[in-house]
Amino acid sequence: MHNLTIYILNRLRILFKSLGKKEESFNDLINYLSWKNHPNLKNFEIKKKEIFNDKKIKLPKYLIVTITFYYDQKKIKYLRSICKELFNISSKCKVVIVTNLKSHSLKKKLIQKIKFKNLQVETFTPENLTSSRFLPWTHLIIMQKYFKIKKYSHFLNLEDDILISKKNFIYWIKSRILLKKFNLIPGFIRTENKNNKLYAIDFVKKNKKKKLAYISVNNNYHFISHKFPYQGMYLYDRELMKEHLNGPSSNPDCGHGAFDLKYLDKRMINLDLMAKANIGLTYINVPKGFNSRLVIPYDLNIKKLSQICFIKHLSNKYSKFENSWFGNYKVDEVID
Repeated sequence: MHNLTIYILNRLRILFKSLGKKEESFNDLINYLSWKNHPNLKNFEIKKKEIFNDKKIKLPKYLIVTITFYYDQKKIKYLRSICKELFNISSKCKVVIVTNLKSHSLKKKLIQKIKFKNLQVETFTPENLTSSRFLPWTHLIIMQKYFKIKKYSHFLNLEDDILISKKNFIYWIKSRILLKKFNLIPGFIRTENKNNKLYAIDFVKKNKKKKLAYISVNNNYHFISHKFPYQGMYLYDRELMKEHLNGPSSNPDCGHGAFDLKYLDKRMINLDLMAKANIGLTYINVPKGFNSRLVIPYDLNIKKLSQICFIKHLSNKYSKFENSWFGNYKVDEVID
């Protein structure tokens, strides 16, 4: 019965697409019914008492981090904060700043300003770029290099104003263990502070929870498949990094330019070639009925997103502007 309904909805979606009406609503309903009609629905539940505490969790000893940085003195303070937190995650972490900066003296000064304790920090300036907009994609050269060194177990790529905490990292590692069998990846929500209120900056609309696919955890949490998964970064273990490096997602031409609807969310209208470098596996091999590979934890006890997946957007630039397309919804409003 569900299969017939999905078929009819698909035909209606095509009709309404041609008329320019209601296509998104049909897509949402088709996705939801596809998930509900999954033959292994009983397996969409995880039995686990506690998933987000730091008990019995081993943080990676060797972590490679790339941060794309178009040189800007005003942003150096963000890099300093990021490096300090990365040292708390792994004292043997190696940070590579992918930058357009060519001056050796300025590079040396940059490292001195952002390095925290004995954190390993170096810079990488690619040569012969056809466009400066390709700079974020060159972080993959670093990832390929260190993937060959087996002691590096995790790979983190960040925009230059994204702060990921030790607690965020613990959440990702524990959730990855749970979600791996579903081919899903723990996601994050970029947040900004405005008038002491926290905003989920990448949500340009509210999501209806009852229309979203999810994985249930002990009836305490749902890992929900929301519709705005851009997060300005990615965190992968070796298995995911191998999939990324050897698949279409590591190619700037993945899909068709920067706006192929097969891979990118059409609602994120300013998502261009530079931001696309952070998409990774988000839209690759998505399980049936889910909006993307990324899912986030929703606390059923308080009926809100769990703060454990919130990462800081240090520049706080979107929520400052009244007419911005982004940063208009508080974290407690985006899922209703």
